[in-house]
Amino acid sequence: MGTLEVSAVDGVTFSVRKGEFMGIMGSSGSGKSTLLHMLGLLDPPTKGTIAIDDKDVISLSESEKGMFRLSRFGFIFQDYALVPELTAEENVSLVAMARGEGPESYSRRSRQLLSQVGLGDRMAHLPSELSGGEQQRVAIARALINTPEILFADEPCANLDSTNSRAVLDLFQTINQKMNLTVIMVSHENWHMEYFDRVIRLRDGKIHEDFRPEKTEAATSPLRL
Repeated sequence: MGTLEVSAVDGVTFSVRKGEFMGIMGSSGSGKSTLLHMLGLLDPPTKGTIAIDDKDVISLSESEKGMFRLSRFGFIFQDYALVPELTAEENVSLVAMARGEGPESYSRRSRQLLSQVGLGDRMAHLPSELSGGEQQRVAIARALINTPEILFADEPCANLDSTNSRAVLDLFQTINQKMNLTVIMVSHENWHMEYFDRVIRLRDGKIHEDFRPEKTEAATSPLRL
């Protein structure tokens, strides 16, 4: 930033177990989203390493990183990132299309996932015809279509009310437990910790705390995956 050097993420070291539901928390500007984007191979770190299954993914070429993301990651963003001209089913199909899957395969999987997230009767609707909570469930279905190993979520409840936020988190919990899917989620809401197995709290780009929150009995999702 001009002559000022800002270390958005500074000397952070940690590991994540398979099947862990981890929250990255901290105040605005603490480096949460930057860290998530680096873990998801969206932004490169200036130095250091990121290893997944003992593979140094930083050394991959850009095209290799792209294929790695498509085959092993799912992404969910706070603004949903849906294509406004496409229906819910078409939005969910996009990632599978990018991998070169045939229309019969990705259409069947898209419909199945939309039904599982409670949108079986909304598949032909455009994003503008869906509520915020429904749009985020479309984004979740899209993130799952390639059966990822890691689900990255960047403040997915930021634009939702408390009822829809809990519905989304219930769905994440179901995905995590039923599919043994690793979930790494950025959040600034303390009540979200009841869903997390582990919390990394950042301050000024550094790990300030790394702990396992005391579990309260979170609502059980009625959805089945």
